[in-house]
Amino acid sequence: MFMASNQFKVIKGREEAFENAWNETSARLRQANGLIGFRFHKGKELGAHVLYFSITMWETEERFLDWRRAEIYGGAAAAGGCGRRRIPASRLEEFDAAISRNNPQ
Repeated sequence: MFMASNQFKVIKGREEAFENAWNETSARLRQANGLIGFRFHKGKELGAHVLYFSITMWETEERFLDWRRAEIYGGAAAAGGCGRRRIPASRLEEFDAAISRNNPQ
């Protein structure tokens, strides 16, 4: 399993627009080949920003890269050309899963 996480700093007052943009992205994400699942969380206020965090789980890193390429080159055009402008810069982290458990006991 491969995981990718993003942390976003959204300017206070722009949370609704950001969440709407992420909803559009997640609709396309649900159709991605190799997607296992994803999580999206709203965090705390940090100065002039509100933190958001997403994590996606993939069968392989290659499946993630395929989706990312399609999203960058096809998703932006499909979304009326707004692409990257609608989601603020993020901090991407990538992981290979070593140990995973769905039900903590």
